[in-house]
Amino acid sequence: MADGFDIHLNEDQARRLRAAAEASGVDPETYLLQALEQAMEDGEEARRWAEYQRTGETIPLEDALAAFDAELKRNLAKRA
Repeated sequence: MADGFDIHLNEDQARRLRAAAEASGVDPETYLLQALEQAMEDGEEARRWAEYQRTGETIPLEDALAAFDAELKRNLAKRA
């Protein structure tokens, strides 16, 4: 994997990943990539919240609504 990461899962982790992916109706790689994306988004939201608490500065409403709209579209696409 160029410019990326290769990871190794132990037997238990691989079994749990397969079970979670199967329950979600996707293959393990797709499930893992979706979980990583969500974790990174959650981390970004936590960073922005900490920055707001530190500075009191907000983002424009249009930016907040665009982020909300994008998240809504992602969630609807997952259900399709």
